[in-house]
Amino acid sequence: MATTYTVDCSAGEKIQDKIAVAKPGDTIQVSGACSENVAIPAEIVRVTIDGQGKTVIQAPPKGDGFFIRGREITIKGFTITGGRDGIHLSGVAAGASANIVENTIRKTGRHGIHLDHSSVGRIAGNTIEDVHACGIDIAESSVARVGYLLRPLGLGPNTIRNSGEHGISVNRQSSARIVGNTIENNKGSGVLVTRNSQADIFGNAISGNAGNGITASHNAGVNLSNEEKLFELGPNRTHASSKNAGVGLSGSVGGYADGPMGTLAGVRGAKEMDGSCVDRLT
Repeated sequence: MATTYTVDCSAGEKIQDKIAVAKPGDTIQVSGACSENVAIPAEIVRVTIDGQGKTVIQAPPKGDGFFIRGREITIKGFTITGGRDGIHLSGVAAGASANIVENTIRKTGRHGIHLDHSSVGRIAGNTIEDVHACGIDIAESSVARVGYLLRPLGLGPNTIRNSGEHGISVNRQSSARIVGNTIENNKGSGVLVTRNSQADIFGNAISGNAGNGITASHNAGVNLSNEEKLFELGPNRTHASSKNAGVGLSGSVGGYADGPMGTLAGVRGAKEMDGSCVDRLT
């Protein structure tokens, strides 16, 4: 039978102590103000850690808020700040996987959410803002859904804003579906897809970014079509009063792009594709 544990950080209790005894199906309910780098090892499977919408984690300067190597972990309802990455999935041992739901991640020293080493992330309903590097960084053959968990459960749009680099980066042979999010006012591109990666990107509001709305480069590509009619979403859009500083979509160094442009726009125009790119935009 599944067990629910409680942790009151303000009373000096630690999330890590409950993770050490958690079994598949268990829930850890957390309250208070926590100063912790929570490490979830590879042997931990199907555990939910629930901040209940009222728990703050202040990560230590050289640690992440959550460092996950376990599988089918759910992190929800936290405000995470400080440290390096707010939430870091690393699949070195057995392929880390997590649902990351309804958290606020802000002012971290590196990324808001980072996936590496063939990790799998389902990222829905979060606000990620004012982080030092990328809002979401999907790297090293990792896979992510950004904006929903499972189709029957409906959309869970994320808001990603004011990142010091790109809003979302999909890189180094990774893939992502980026659906229905607000991606705005980031210091790089709204979405960067690069280094032999691929992303389906549709139904997002991508505005006011200091780079391009979407960038596809270095043998990476983007599909802007909702081919499977995944939710009732139209194409991507840019607010007319808040164009991206570059172009709406840029392709370079063997990149490719396919599908409807929607209203993606930048100060320098709708699109810019160099001679090495495949342009099937409509």
